[in-house]
Amino acid sequence: MKNKGIFVCVIMLCGLVASAADFVGHWKGKVANLPIVFHIAHDGEWSATLDSPMQGAKDIPCEKVVVKGDSIEIDMPALRANYKGVIAQDDKSITGTFTQGMSLPLTLTRTTAEAAQLNRPQEPQPPFVYHSQEVTFNNGDITLAGTFTKPIIGSKHKAVVLVSGSGAQNRDEELFGHKPFAVIADYLTRHGIAVLRYDDRGVGGSSKGSDDATTLDLATDAMAAVDYLKSRNDIDTTHIGIIGHSEGGLIAVINAATHPDDVDFIITLAGPYVKGKDILIKQNHLASEMAGMPLSTQQAKDIEAMFDAIYNSTDSLQLANRLNEIMSATGNHSAEEIAQSVKVMSSPWYVAFVKLDPAKYLSQVKCPVLALNGTWDFQVEATQNLGAARKALHQATIKEYDGLNHLFQPSSSRQASMNYGEIETTISEQVLHDIMEWIIKL
Repeated sequence: MKNKGIFVCVIMLCGLVASAADFVGHWKGKVANLPIVFHIAHDGEWSATLDSPMQGAKDIPCEKVVVKGDSIEIDMPALRANYKGVIAQDDKSITGTFTQGMSLPLTLTRTTAEAAQLNRPQEPQPPFVYHSQEVTFNNGDITLAGTFTKPIIGSKHKAVVLVSGSGAQNRDEELFGHKPFAVIADYLTRHGIAVLRYDDRGVGGSSKGSDDATTLDLATDAMAAVDYLKSRNDIDTTHIGIIGHSEGGLIAVINAATHPDDVDFIITLAGPYVKGKDILIKQNHLASEMAGMPLSTQQAKDIEAMFDAIYNSTDSLQLANRLNEIMSATGNHSAEEIAQSVKVMSSPWYVAFVKLDPAKYLSQVKCPVLALNGTWDFQVEATQNLGAARKALHQATIKEYDGLNHLFQPSSSRQASMNYGEIETTISEQVLHDIMEWIIKL
């Protein structure tokens, strides 16, 4: 599952009138490990834009840029955010406080437009040595838009559908400045395998659908993609598979079980193989440990109580009240934080995911399975999930990669593995090779 990062806020500004021009340029900093870049201009009056590279957000307009002496401030009511800072005497840094719900220190330092860009060496660049086509296909009333790529050589190709993890993702599964699905599609197509990747509901060219869609609903979107591939005369319809990342891996398992005649193989990339409840409890423990703040006995009990409440719930209002009661009793959260958490944790998708048990489907999966995980994945922990896969899927090829995180990126340490956006590698070349080789041998 994916952590969604806070949306940012901005502030920017400038200095004394006598030295105002010194503040024109590009400034970078971090808010809670989220890199941000300010671009400041002065043309009669001050203006600024903001980039949040990890979130793929660029040129966000800033409002109310105010300069008073050596102090700067930007107020952004739409984001409920504010930044106040003081410019250093050498004009090379701005030290201040960024406020968005809570106050965090934010120091900005000068950079260049080029240095502010994220380095993503694996991101595919033209010219492409394969065919690429923009396509649409339907799942009932929902239209899904995507990109289909196929090799130039050959008439009928093995093919895969790429299915993203939780949260609305575009066809490239773009996050933290990375485009994992674009990289996977490029690699596989260059090695003779056709690929279909599509925008999730409500993203890009895909229609929204209902607000209460669950994992099972999203599984029908993936099957619509499989059906689209089956309708093409350039596809080997006996070799169509699903590659799912995170929740997408669970969707691959569900469809392999429920559509055994249509799904010929599946590949799960950090896919859940135990109950959603157990996934999320483990995730909370590992995230706290990696942040250097292991859960106390009471905190662990509170988390267990919340997920038990969700797992056993039958009424959304009663669930919301129970979650509010548990979180309020801790005394560690503001009313606003509790309200937001309760809204998320009592939503149809979240409740359904917590209750979903892959064991219901695993016994029905008969096709070839490739299950991959990284040892430093704290979102879908490898030992817990690959262990369940080994017990349930005797036909599966299972591989655990040392030192890779949830996105299959290598990092220098377990702690550093959490910094997805700071790692330049989008996905391990070894993982790409292993996926390609396994499909070709089918």
